[in-house]
Amino acid sequence: MAIAVEMPKMSDTMEEGVLVAWLAEEGDSVSAGDVIAQVETDKATMDLEVYDDGVLLKKVVDEGSGVPIGGLIAVLGKEGESADDVLAKYGGSGDGAATEAAPEPAATPEAAPVSEVVAPGGDGAPTAADGGRVKASPLARKMAEEGGIDIAALSGSGPEGRIVKRDVEAAMRGDAPAAKAAPVAQPLAQPVAQPVAQPVAQPVSAPAPVAAPAPTAGAEDQKLSQMRKTIARRLAQSKFTAPHFYLTIDVDMAEAMAFRSRLNKLGEAQGKAKVSFNDLVTKACALALRQHPAMNASYLEDEGVMRYHREVHVAIAVAIDEGLLTPVVRHADRKGLSEIAADTRELAGKARDRTLQPQDWEGSTFTTSNLGMFGIEEFTAIINPPNAAILAIGGIRDVPVVQDGELAAGKRMKVTLSCDHRAIDGATGAQFLNTVKGYLEQPMTMLL
Repeated sequence: MAIAVEMPKMSDTMEEGVLVAWLAEEGDSVSAGDVIAQVETDKATMDLEVYDDGVLLKKVVDEGSGVPIGGLIAVLGKEGESADDVLAKYGGSGDGAATEAAPEPAATPEAAPVSEVVAPGGDGAPTAADGGRVKASPLARKMAEEGGIDIAALSGSGPEGRIVKRDVEAAMRGDAPAAKAAPVAQPLAQPVAQPVAQPVAQPVSAPAPVAAPAPTAGAEDQKLSQMRKTIARRLAQSKFTAPHFYLTIDVDMAEAMAFRSRLNKLGEAQGKAKVSFNDLVTKACALALRQHPAMNASYLEDEGVMRYHREVHVAIAVAIDEGLLTPVVRHADRKGLSEIAADTRELAGKARDRTLQPQDWEGSTFTTSNLGMFGIEEFTAIINPPNAAILAIGGIRDVPVVQDGELAAGKRMKVTLSCDHRAIDGATGAQFLNTVKGYLEQPMTMLL
């Protein structure tokens, strides 16, 4: 029997993958563990392996197509075997989940307004088939929503008139989708006319999906990458669910600058990685997290627990062209500065090359974000869930300071701690921040 190859969940935050490239052709024999394609997730481009031996009977999706987790990608089987049964199970197009061919919840008063938004302000008659419910695959619905396409106005080419991905793509290209004229009159003339008519009165109050604004002559629309979608979703979730509060402190960096200079001279002679100011902050935070375990926590509402992590894993925000990644320096409290520096360089390189693997980004317990190299003096960062806090690092600046009653030149750096108030109280955050400040102002203590 032919075997379906579905889109796997390749990261903890992945909801959809984009098939970047096929590495096998239809008719090729493959074995379990062979890589047949590359998939772009929200964090990296990863290899897609098959778990069975067989012949690649059918490549279901085109390169560049997005597929939700569980959506059909390909069909394996014996040579000469038909892939039709598997394709039929997935609605003929492969753009749905395994059970997606089964009907969605029956048309209810909830479903009716969906079709009524087809023509707000028009004659009020639903244009969708099947009693007001539009038959469409989840991917087709999502694509239509993102593209500002009125899905109820499309004509489906899938089984039983179901709207599938290619129908939405045709509409986006401007190919004339056949309007569903026939089903309009029929439901009104049938006994179901009454239930259809009732919801008709509601569409005005129901929030209609907002069509995407047409691009102007001076603008260009670019399709969102998986990474950008995930960044937007997770940061919005963090900002709107975690009650943030912020603590800012000024750190005297004069001793840290001298310490770093001496350290790098020694390290250079031994062939070790050059230590940056960011590496000093990473180490200071890791040691402070060990001293203040309440900061090394996650508020997990769904599980009803506050999780205090035994290990200290510090994530470092790395900006790349497509967005922001947060690879993790594991056991940062146990590592020396040169080791932290080496790990950070390697992870940052992987992030820029989009070759990070799940073990590189999962499991952080705290995050730092540094914009000092861009001349930013101070800023506030949004917490990287499920962390309970993030430290925003500003640039080192020359400032006048008073020392022993006299004006002198000083080196200062502002850091701002964003805390999830569900997990951390103000005094706890302040004590942690003062510990970080102490390590940076007396950096030799980080070596003890």
